[in-house]
Order: sequence, then structure tokens, then C-alpha cells
Amino acid sequence: MRTLILMAFTLLFSVVSAPTVSKTNSKTKTSDRIDKYNKSGLEFYVHDISVNTKYTEYAATTFRNKLIMVSSKKIGGLGNGIDKNTNEPFTELFCLDIDGHGNISNPLLFSRIINTKANEGQVSFSPDEKTMYFTRSTRENSKNYKLYKTSLKENSNGNWINEQELPISNDKYSIENPHVTRDGKLLYFSSNMPGSIGGYDIYVAKIKADGSIGEPQNLGTTINTLKDEKFPYTSTDSKKLFISSNGHETIGGFDIFVSSIVNKNYKSPRNLGAEVNSTNDEIAFVFIDKDTGFFSSNKKDGLGSFDLYRFKANAIYQQLQGIVVSDKNQPLSNATVVLLDEEGNEIERQTTDIDAHYSFKVKAFENYSVKALKEGFNNFEFAFTSQKTSENVYRAIVTLTSKEVKEEVDVAKKK
Repeated sequence: MRTLILMAFTLLFSVVSAPTVSKTNSKTKTSDRIDKYNKSGLEFYVHDISVNTKYTEYAATTFRNKLIMVSSKKIGGLGNGIDKNTNEPFTELFCLDIDGHGNISNPLLFSRIINTKANEGQVSFSPDEKTMYFTRSTRENSKNYKLYKTSLKENSNGNWINEQELPISNDKYSIENPHVTRDGKLLYFSSNMPGSIGGYDIYVAKIKADGSIGEPQNLGTTINTLKDEKFPYTSTDSKKLFISSNGHETIGGFDIFVSSIVNKNYKSPRNLGAEVNSTNDEIAFVFIDKDTGFFSSNKKDGLGSFDLYRFKANAIYQQLQGIVVSDKNQPLSNATVVLLDEEGNEIERQTTDIDAHYSFKVKAFENYSVKALKEGFNNFEFAFTSQKTSENVYRAIVTLTSKEVKEEVDVAKKK
């Protein structure tokens, strides 16, 4: 890839940003929602949930198109007594119906096999939903969760069998917030096990073909801090990792952040902004489809300790526009312009018309490359980052040198 420094042969690259002209009042509303903290590339709309009570509620995942929720509410639960560490009843797993708008209702006990009189924590399922990973703590040591695995009996409606505690569990530390990636190959979780950078760190382990769990790997200092990171959750394409942290730059308490995963490396976490996060704690962020999901918060106006909130997340799109010209400043038609993602995968390609113009829709806070090609000219590729928080147009003029010019320069060098 040529860099911007290597433009000695009149390769010209210039990028300026200018605000798009808004045709409706929606532009103002969009700007208001994208606050100074929001570096996620997403615009959030957050709604209260009617199922909230004075007890804790937070989402875990979905199973058979139902939401699995962890809650300390007593109704329908097996537990009695109070957890001295939370001053609430011991938690149980519930399942709730989800309608086409993302509304949830009808909380019922998830499983009398899995739920016990102890604390049940978050759960996650294999892609075929036949294996469940879940956490549980005892009444005597309710802060220390262990990780378990169980299988769904064939042709049953919920008969979980072969329950086993996984070897990575230990009486001396806690394993929490399991999350299986959509391809079923990785298991994320949080833990305060020995070797953690702070209190709780995010770890990942391979799920082997035989179902066993590989050696946990700490995600390192880009993700983990000297404080706590919890509730890992990956996007459907496994290119984004969402976490809750009180160690990165937060609005207050635990905030929810997103990190891009590029070539198996984790980028610096970016705050989801004040529409989601507050001066209190936000945790347990999950999607139920491509743009709708839930998180929990102990915001001041809530009903209980942690309440559920439903969100809709819209990607913020911007425009990268420009023209392709020759080294003689002539517009180049029939030039090919290709937009690539950060890993070098092609997103879109266009062929310039007589006006030599190209235009790509790009997402905010993403890294791209743009490649320009035309027969008789030297190829040129440059990196581009969309860094604005509101709608913007980025303009890039790409000047290609003809191969004849390069040959003349090479001949001159030889002389």
C-alpha cells in the first residue's frame, strides 16, 4: 500500500470534512442524541420496560426466540431468604416472550432443573441451542460464581442433562458472565482469577471440537484495566466486543463500551454515550436482533436495584465522496474505486462516469481503505477513518500518475 507520504510524483490526496445539508429537522435530533461521550458509531433510542420490579433484572441472552433474564424477584422462583451481599432474594432464571417490536412480557421460571435455591447467574448457549453454559453461586459464598455446562436432552422441551462444573472454576475466584460467539468457537467470560490485571478482567477461551474448554486468555491491557471489566458480549459477525467497565473513561460507575475486533486484535473501547450510560452503573448489554436489545442500569429513576431497558441502535452513516483525476488534472472516467474494510475485505466497488465521481456510504468511527485503479495508470491506495459524531461528508480527490510519467522518472534516475 502506498502511503500519503509517497506522493512525490504528483499523487494528490486531500480530505476535508463538511457538514451535510439537512433537509428535515431530523438532523438536529440526530445531533442532539450523539453526545460528546458517544464514540460508538451508533445512535441509541432507549425505552423503559414494563416488567421491571423493585428487584434486580438483567438480560442474559435469547433461547428459542425468548429472552432469558436473571432476576431476584420471588414470583415464580424457588429461592427464599435474602442474599446478605445484595440484600435481595437469591437470583433465578426467567424466560420472557418477545414481540415484533422488541417488547417483552410474561416472565416465567426458565427451568426447574437449572434453577436452585442458590444464585443463578448469566447463561449462554451454543449456536444449535443444545448446550448451555451457566454460572451459579452457593448461598454460603454468594459472591463466588462457578461455571457449568449442561446439555439439552434430545426431543425434549427443556430437560437439561449431564450437568458438569467446568475445570476452570475454583473456590478461590469467581467466573461470571459467560458468552458464546455466534460460530460457537469462543467462550468469553469475566473473572478475578489470579493473573488478572485489575479486579475483574475479560477472558476468552476456545471451545474445542470435543466440547472441552481451552486455556483462558486474558484480553490484555487494551480491554482490561486496574479496575473491573464485566459482561462481555460480541456482535453477530464477531467484529465488535461490548463490555461494562468502571476502569475506562466513564460518565460514572460502570459504563458500556464497544471495541472493534480486527485480525483477532482488540481496539481501544469506545463509550456508547449518555443516551445509554449515566453517572450510575450500566451492565449486561445484549442484542436480540440486528439493531434491538437490552441492557440494565441502576439509574436513579428506576424501580429497583437494576432495571431492564430496551434500546434500538441505528448505525450512523456518513459519505466519502470525491473524483479521480490524472496527473494532468483531467477527470478520469472508467476508473475503478474500491472501498475496503480495516481487514482488507472489499465492501463495494464503483466505476467512475464521465464526471469521474465516486461516492461511498461509510459508518462513523470505522477505519477503511480506498483503492483507485485504471489501465495505463499506477494504482493508488490510501487509509481513511470516519471520526465525526454526526452526519458528515468527507471529500477525497485522488490523482493517479500515468505509467508513462513513472517511466520517464525512472529513466531520469538512471541517467
